[in-house]
Amino acid sequence: MGPGDFRRFRQRISQGLQGLPGRAELWFPPRPACGFPGDGRSTDVQEEALAASPLLEDLKRRLTRAFQWAVQRGTSRREREAAAAAAAREEQSWARVEATLAGLRAELVEMHFQNHQLARTLLDLNVKVQQLKKEYELEITSDSQSPKDDAVNLE
Repeated sequence: MGPGDFRRFRQRISQGLQGLPGRAELWFPPRPACGFPGDGRSTDVQEEALAASPLLEDLKRRLTRAFQWAVQRGTSRREREAAAAAAAREEQSWARVEATLAGLRAELVEMHFQNHQLARTLLDLNVKVQQLKKEYELEITSDSQSPKDDAVNLE
């Protein structure tokens, strides 16, 4: 693994994070070399880069998971707010329905009362009509008996 390999690795990491919104600017600068080329210390940097690769992958995975969790949590909060607003609208709708039903019940009670009044009035009128019929029949029978009585009295 040469010095160019680490640069390609760093580019691959930053390109992999570009798929996440707002995360493309994440960049890990290389650590400065601890020695001069050829003194054996430059291989330490390469070894550290190889050892850091799983760490960077783990960090990338954790950041991705945390970001996705935050997005889901924000979505669920929006969903909860939308559900609460829908529940409030539904409650207001039910309140309007209940108020309308209460008004209809009051009208129904009033109509029931008026129905009883009309029924009583009709019964009273029926009784009066029956009385008038009886009086009329009595009058007719009395008128029809009167001429006979007059004829009987004349003789």
